[in-house]
Formats: sequence, structure tokens, C-alpha cells
Amino acid sequence: MTRFTLTGSLGSLLLAALFLLPANPVQADPAKAEACLSQLTPAVVSQGRRIRATDLTSAQPREAVTYRLTLYKGLNYVLIGCADGDGVDLDMRLYDEAGDLVSGDGSPDNQPFVDVSPEKTGEYALQVIVYKAEGPTDFALAVSYQD
Repeated sequence: MTRFTLTGSLGSLLLAALFLLPANPVQADPAKAEACLSQLTPAVVSQGRRIRATDLTSAQPREAVTYRLTLYKGLNYVLIGCADGDGVDLDMRLYDEAGDLVSGDGSPDNQPFVDVSPEKTGEYALQVIVYKAEGPTDFALAVSYQD
């Protein structure tokens, strides 16, 4: 009987400790990432650009997400990203079919952009990297173009 009571008491203590520990304050927030991107896109559209595609995804710190894009010679593209937190460093790199770096944004902020006019039509890889974050991060991405 003593053994059951001791085990039950330990279980109760562990359960109580879980509720008393502070919750992890770092959580991904897709709504914040989308709202951030929504604030940036009107300025892009007002410059005569069209939004070709958008995406919302989540990544861990130091994780990269790669998108495959067909970009056309003669068009100018602005690729915009927006992460859900102020302490997040989100970077972007654009590679051509040969794997060569075409353009990138490595500035230490949560709103990277890449401005590129491809020299040839082809498939490109856009790598979005959560360079620095304290936990999972949501980010939104938009691909805009202008003739």
C-alpha cells in the first residue's frame, strides 16, 4: 500500500510540475506571417507588378525550404518573404539550373527579398532559410513579376 501511495504521489507531483512550468513562448504564428506579407504586397502591386504565387510554410531554425520556379527571360521578378517574428533572420537564395547562385538576400531581418531579371528562361531553385530563430517559424512567400 505504501508503494502505491508513493508512486501515486510522485505521479501527482510530476503532473503538477508540468502545469506549473512556463509554456514554451516561442511558437510559429502563420497569421502573423500572412499579415506581414499582406502589408508588403500592396507596395509591390502599386509598382505595376503582378503576384504570380504565394505560399505559407513552417520551418525550424537552420532549416531550408526549397521551391522550384520557372522564371522567364525578359521579365523582372521580386521574390518576397516575411517571417512571423521580429527576432527571426530569414534569408533567400536563388540558384539556376546548374546550381549557381543567381541572387540572394542575406540581410539579418525577417523580410528578405530577391530582385532578379533572369538571363534565360528556365527552372530555378529558391531556397528560403530560417537562418536564426528561437523555435519553429512560419513564413509567407510571394513571387511577383513585371514585363
